[in-house]
Amino acid sequence: MRLGAWLLLLPLGCGPVESTRAPHERPETLTEGRQGQQTGARPTSPLAVPPSFGAGEQVESVVSPKGRFRIHFSRVGLNAVPAGDADGSGVPDAVEVVGRAYERVADFYVSLGFVLPGSDAAVADNGGDGLFDVYLVDFAGVADGAFRLDDCETESGLRCVGHMLQENDFAGYSYPSYETAVDILASHEFFHAVQSAYRTGMGGVVTEGTAVWASERFDASLDDLEHFSASYLSRTDSSLVQDPTGPAASFSYGSGLFFQYLGERVGDAAILRLWEESVTSPEVRWPVLVDRLLNRDWSLSFDAAFTEFSTWNLSTGARANASQGYARGGGYEGLKPAAKTLPYQEEGVRLTTASARYFEVPGGSERVWARYTPRDVANSSQQHLLVAAVTDTAVLRVTRVDGPGTLTANVTATDASRVIIAVVDGRHEGTGRYGTLCLTGETSGAPCVEVTPEPEPEPEPEVPVTPDDDDDGGCAAAPGALGWAALVLVGLGRRRRS
Repeated sequence: MRLGAWLLLLPLGCGPVESTRAPHERPETLTEGRQGQQTGARPTSPLAVPPSFGAGEQVESVVSPKGRFRIHFSRVGLNAVPAGDADGSGVPDAVEVVGRAYERVADFYVSLGFVLPGSDAAVADNGGDGLFDVYLVDFAGVADGAFRLDDCETESGLRCVGHMLQENDFAGYSYPSYETAVDILASHEFFHAVQSAYRTGMGGVVTEGTAVWASERFDASLDDLEHFSASYLSRTDSSLVQDPTGPAASFSYGSGLFFQYLGERVGDAAILRLWEESVTSPEVRWPVLVDRLLNRDWSLSFDAAFTEFSTWNLSTGARANASQGYARGGGYEGLKPAAKTLPYQEEGVRLTTASARYFEVPGGSERVWARYTPRDVANSSQQHLLVAAVTDTAVLRVTRVDGPGTLTANVTATDASRVIIAVVDGRHEGTGRYGTLCLTGETSGAPCVEVTPEPEPEPEPEVPVTPDDDDDGGCAAAPGALGWAALVLVGLGRRRRS
């Protein structure tokens, strides 16, 4: 189905937008190139895998307004773009929308300090010149865009160039409009090209995560981060610093939430310097680079940042509050803690690097206690415990304690509908660690904490009495009431005899 230009202004897709969005790229159709970067023949080549242009399909191209991009498209066939040409320029409006969007995105990334990809003139199949090429092709609903690598200056994958594939009409997709879809794809996929202008091989979390951040930073009204937030917030027990595989691949997109945190916490320079330092230290993993630049430039560590990030995630969804975290946290999917009842104890709670385990218990108690006891106390640094009193719409208060050793914390919960407990591992490298989690609503903290019983009151000391000189030892204590009366009578009898 091909749409007219008038449809560019109408919402696409049917029904409500799902809370999660499928990944933009379709990696299973691509071959692996340098450092795991996606590569592939251009869609105009007979060797190209779908999506690609058909053998008899006539492919045209136009240059974007500022002359940095060449947009390739067809008017008839499987990959045809919407035909409308409202301004009578001879170029379909849909193609002009793409050209303008990529120019705006490029200008914005330059304004943040990023370098743009270089010329691809030296590439054998370069689209006709050294301009950056964007091919509008039909992804058949299974994806909607991809950056593909062409060549690099070095074998280690530094300063690379490539080209872009983008959905031709977005018919049947859930984007609210064609323009919105183009802005999201242009900002996300072109940031992959910007990344490759520095280096490749950094891994899916940092490449997809910072690309989602880039779209949000380009235009905060775009909803990619909002959609993908659920992919992270529903899997916080997964390691942020290890690339997922299989169905969990969207976790990499959801990790854009961490880079959004960094951007809001210390500024855009954190992401810019991360990519700059990836060139000067190509052998260093991205979380180590983040730890290094945070320590150097902001007196912060990866551990401290990740723990604060885990605290910000409490204030998402209906509990969002800009003073407690993200500026736009109300648009992100809320946490999904594991629901438990009090008292509760679980042995073998596993924490992996850069992960958080969230639990939820009913509120209303005068106090809720939590204790996390590491199995290996000697190896328990960079572990943290958060206990938060919350309602359905607010985070009331949070108590935090930091390792090493056994972590014990409590929070007043009389005004809370729920209490959320988080055990956080802030390391950026290492293996999984285990411990026992205990939760209780007892004011004393039992059985999670040792309660020392109140000491019994000591008996009052007896007053010693010194016996008379003529005491024969028959009375070992002072006389009682009857003894005093007998003595009085004896005294009276002696008086009468005298």
